[in-house]
Amino acid sequence: MTNVEKRYLELRDAALDGRATQAEIQELESIAIASPERIRDFAEAAGLHGDLCLLGIEAHEQRPTEKLETREKLKLGPWQLIPWAIGLAASILLIVTFWNRNPSESPSTETFAVLEQTVECLWQTSTMPLAEGQRLGTGRLRLASGFASLRFDNQTQLNLEGPAELQILDPMHCRLVSGTAVITVRDGLRGFVVDTPNGRLIDQGTSFGVSVKSVGASVVEVFDGRVDIEVAATGETRSMTEQTSAWLLPEQIVAASEYRVPLEQNSGHLTQIIAAQGNGGDIWVQRNPNIRKGPEDLLLVKKSSEQIGFDRQIRLRFDLRNLSDQPIQRTSLQLTAVPSGIGFASRTPDATFSIYGRSIPPGTPRLSLETTQWLDLQTETADWLLLDRFVIPKGIQSGAHNIESTRLDELLNQHRDGVIELVIIRDTPETMGGGLVHAFASSRHESIPGPTLRVWQ
Repeated sequence: MTNVEKRYLELRDAALDGRATQAEIQELESIAIASPERIRDFAEAAGLHGDLCLLGIEAHEQRPTEKLETREKLKLGPWQLIPWAIGLAASILLIVTFWNRNPSESPSTETFAVLEQTVECLWQTSTMPLAEGQRLGTGRLRLASGFASLRFDNQTQLNLEGPAELQILDPMHCRLVSGTAVITVRDGLRGFVVDTPNGRLIDQGTSFGVSVKSVGASVVEVFDGRVDIEVAATGETRSMTEQTSAWLLPEQIVAASEYRVPLEQNSGHLTQIIAAQGNGGDIWVQRNPNIRKGPEDLLLVKKSSEQIGFDRQIRLRFDLRNLSDQPIQRTSLQLTAVPSGIGFASRTPDATFSIYGRSIPPGTPRLSLETTQWLDLQTETADWLLLDRFVIPKGIQSGAHNIESTRLDELLNQHRDGVIELVIIRDTPETMGGGLVHAFASSRHESIPGPTLRVWQ
């Protein structure tokens, strides 16, 4: 048994017994979500623990004459076991939900729309394939620039204008997180819903446009028919008819003629940190260094189905010591995918990538092929925190990827006077030998920007 597995069992038992501290619970989550086997083990152990708790409650309630002093000897009385069991169930659900975010783990196969047309599209991360004619189901689209047209099977047309982020929830429901969309429904269809950060738009047979601005407000314009608007915070509703427009704000609906968009006050100071800066660096590591193969101006990543010696992973370091002392509001990691020229895309499915991070102690040797060895995240997860996952659809070998997550924000806030290291691995193996080696531009590439951290304070 590895040290990681031993530590996981210690933390699991401490959490179930109610002995774990908040820091230990966070450590348990970090270790558990790195392995589906640990997730299943935790769920089974928690279920057994919950059953024993309930049995204890029943037995306790069947002994009404039990002496008070005996009850006081218990660490948890039956009135305390019930909320603990409920809280435990919620924790399990959170962890399992987080793990199931990975689109490669049993995704839904139901489709109800098609990506009909793309024009000059530059996609960021997404959870679905992004080729014209591709069938779509529940998932997320992040369009950096360009135009994309989706047609639902119910004949609703949704045109997305980049930059934009859209979540498709079901055949009659989507959420526009940012950017602009134009929706047109067929005659006779009612009830198509578009959620925005501040409220909800319910179509009543119409064509309308909605744009979510950087300040969070949304402007709605009805071209034809009628749209019902609802404010999430207050419940206020209003019906809009054709040739009218309004702003959907956090607590009210205001006619377009009566509202002036405020200047963005809290965008923060932007600092861009490249991997080659200070004590930073970027390299790729091969599991078997004796058969290392690939260009050094790229960062290569691969997971083999058979010849694991050819597996590759990316290591990045960013020196944060030039940041100010102000809290970090938001961060993003920018990667630019480029063709590696190694392997065949047809032998690799839609690929899911994971990003892990940690801080680097002072005095740690710089990243180099001589000092940096292969990192096995199945056994060496103690210091590494899963920050995010992203997907590159089958056949896509170029394009920008912008990764943002609250865990990345937290890591930088905790260590903004030091150096952090990230490792990027591909979770998805090739379907057969000779699969594609994915690649991103490194800081040594002569024409394409290398890995960059954008930090707003």
